[in-house]
Amino acid sequence: MVAVVLLLASGVALMVAAGACWIIAQRAAERQTPTAPAPWRQTESWLLRSGSAWRVHRRRHARSAELAIILRQAGFIGSRAQARLLAVLGILAVSVTLLGMLWGWEQGRGVAGSLFLGLALGALTGVVAWAWLKNRRRRRTRVLDEEIGLVLQVTRMLWEAGMTLESVLQGLIDNLANTAPETVRELRSVTHKIEAGQAREEALEEVAGIQASEGLGDLLKLLAQVSASGGGARDSLRTLADLLRDRRRTRLQEAVTRLSGKMSLVMMVFLFPALLIVLAGPAVLNLAGALATLGGQ
Repeated sequence: MVAVVLLLASGVALMVAAGACWIIAQRAAERQTPTAPAPWRQTESWLLRSGSAWRVHRRRHARSAELAIILRQAGFIGSRAQARLLAVLGILAVSVTLLGMLWGWEQGRGVAGSLFLGLALGALTGVVAWAWLKNRRRRRTRVLDEEIGLVLQVTRMLWEAGMTLESVLQGLIDNLANTAPETVRELRSVTHKIEAGQAREEALEEVAGIQASEGLGDLLKLLAQVSASGGGARDSLRTLADLLRDRRRTRLQEAVTRLSGKMSLVMMVFLFPALLIVLAGPAVLNLAGALATLGGQ
């Protein structure tokens, strides 16, 4: 009983602290002026400042680095966004665990049974959250694969106009913000790294190395090679466009092949029995009637 009460108290305290931090952040945002962002950054809650701690933690632990890459591929760009998501999921898991324990205690399961039920519900919440994250990453990768064709064509047009690499990136961000929003987010992260003082080829290679979309990764690697060598990119962009077109055609052919196999299985399971009943049913009924007549004689 004492353990359950302590766990419930800790969960309530955690939720109250999160709500207080959220209220402080909202009030700080209301007091913020567009020309002076310093007060907002000085009054950030611990939930928003945890981005730096998460950045340090993922650099020291390989598993955390892998999780950070998955979060990045799912669209949570930046340590602050990843830390906020992990905090929300952690609070959700703790809340579900405490609610499960409370429900189990009310059902008369005892301390051990209530603890087991709460932990089981918390683990189930973690599994559901992981499945949601993986699904979000797949959907975002699919969106990036669909956007890369348009992005590549616009890149060729801007490059042929004689723009520099920075101008090409900025032109893509300005012109494709509505038609290719996910790709623009990735390109904006590249420009932020370059503005922070990182070399262009290093920034492009770093962002390309964590991409789940092969097309966008190849485009960023190509731009990094062009930035390092200083050569032209017209022929390379045309070759990359042809390669991406062939990849898409291959994926469509594979999808059609898998779909035909599934349709064959569906026909074997549902259509053939119905067809057999329609064609062979009358003959079976006549044969049964003839055998019954012979037996009666």
